[in-house]
Amino acid sequence: MAQTDPLRPMLKLALSTAMSELELFLSLSETAEMLEVKTLLGYLVESESWLIEKLRHMMITGIVDELEELSSLDDRDAIPDSTPFAPTRVETDPRIFVCNKVLSESIKTCTLYLRLATRAKSDLVSGLFEYLAYLKRQQIYQLRRACGRY
Repeated sequence: MAQTDPLRPMLKLALSTAMSELELFLSLSETAEMLEVKTLLGYLVESESWLIEKLRHMMITGIVDELEELSSLDDRDAIPDSTPFAPTRVETDPRIFVCNKVLSESIKTCTLYLRLATRAKSDLVSGLFEYLAYLKRQQIYQLRRACGRY
């Protein structure tokens, strides 16, 4: 009898979420008129594509290495800064609009992963969601660096 991986459904959920965010970035990129906005969205597409590949890799190899990495982190439960970028310019600067839209969606995803980690019935599933939240936080930090220039 084949053994089923209890993490597969959770990894599929994370992969589906990442694919949805990638589609959002690609959709916004298609309609963007400013070169700086297209460049920003290209950067976000790269970041989300990396995450998708990471998730696919985890589906094949498991999450032992990721859990080891997680155990060495000091900020496992940290919530990233959700303060929007330049709210007074959101209506006039498409770069700020994109940054805030992506920030908002990323914060929701990170919060979802942290919530799922606390509600998980097993340490393995909890660790997976903590690691996914960590990856999302890293993307948010990168977004803050990229959007901080505007």
